[in-house]
Amino acid sequence: MEWAKRARDAYLAIGEEYEWTRRRPQPVADFADFGWRALDVGSGRGAQPKYLEHEHRFVVHCDLDRRLTPGGDSVECEATMLPFRDGAFDVAYLVAVMHHMPRGAAATALREAKRVARYVAATVWAPRKWRGREVAQGAWEVPWGAKAVRTYYQYTLQDLAELAPAPPLALGAMRRGRQLNYFIVL
Repeated sequence: MEWAKRARDAYLAIGEEYEWTRRRPQPVADFADFGWRALDVGSGRGAQPKYLEHEHRFVVHCDLDRRLTPGGDSVECEATMLPFRDGAFDVAYLVAVMHHMPRGAAATALREAKRVARYVAATVWAPRKWRGREVAQGAWEVPWGAKAVRTYYQYTLQDLAELAPAPPLALGAMRRGRQLNYFIVL
């Protein structure tokens, strides 16, 4: 779980600055009426948690450290080992989470999300060109000023389909400003 520790430490180092840059949520709840019980995996504290709380009557936020969650109903957890019973939620969201995970962990996170929820909606960044330095095939280290270095893993739509524990209900791309994101709905 070294990747999880690196992701957590980098996010803690840039937390407030990062949150300021995430003022607009990705409208993933608009994909379908998933139900009223939602799990927000890798919640962070930007605009996404507030958007999900507006769209669902009950939301539990989870992240690698309680300092990363928006407060309210939240739990410290890791996406590959969710501490919830099977079928506890109607939907699990992994918004901008899996691109911080190596391939095996991303597949496990999707499987875990599908275990605890009837539906899963996940997104990954899909930039035209990654900034930073490629440290392995499809893995990039990107500095966040002098505060931290974040690791990003590149995923294609085909990768998302191959990682999925079940055939996708939807698979595609969405644009948020200038940023392209791939999504999968299970």
